[in-house]
Amino acid sequence: MPHYPGKANWMAHPQALASLLAADGDLMRRTRSWLADPGSMTLKLKARTKDFSVRLLRQRPGPILADEYAALGVPARSRVVERDVILHCDGRPVVFGHTVLSTSSVKSDWPFFSKLGTTPLGANLFFDPLVQRSPITYARLPAGHPLMRRIAAALPGGNLPATLFARRSLFKRRGGVLMVTDVFLPALEALMRPGVRPMQEI
Repeated sequence: MPHYPGKANWMAHPQALASLLAADGDLMRRTRSWLADPGSMTLKLKARTKDFSVRLLRQRPGPILADEYAALGVPARSRVVERDVILHCDGRPVVFGHTVLSTSSVKSDWPFFSKLGTTPLGANLFFDPLVQRSPITYARLPAGHPLMRRIAAALPGGNLPATLFARRSLFKRRGGVLMVTDVFLPALEALMRPGVRPMQEI
């Protein structure tokens, strides 16, 4: 896949996105709350759906994106291991997940990564005592951003808006650093609404 130019303006607080969110005050608060939630997105989604699944789009080496290398602490022309997935709730695509890490740290610091398949990444990250997470940063991905192009390719005919909200953070384990980006897809809005409660365990 070609490497497209494009950067997003990553911000340190979700409140900075307030003017970019819809005028609906309730929707703004719900979106901001979901963006800033420090917990596992996987568990949050599973609690609100009967059928949760992961669609693996790609997991292979590739060039790091223009707005990622500084945050990951690698040279601009580095090659990294990328993993792109779409999280589905009851068959609807709700979150696009993008993970990058240095090729040198896959075996030494993230031994489970190459065996994930369609297993959610969060199932490992949030239950490993060796993993430490950095503060979350937030952005509105512009239409020309590489991740927007990947989403459009994965969801043809999905009537995507011109921009999507995203969050990302670093996870550190021993000497390895892994960066996870969550991009909120339009169908996620339905799960944010009041009255969508966690399923009762049987």
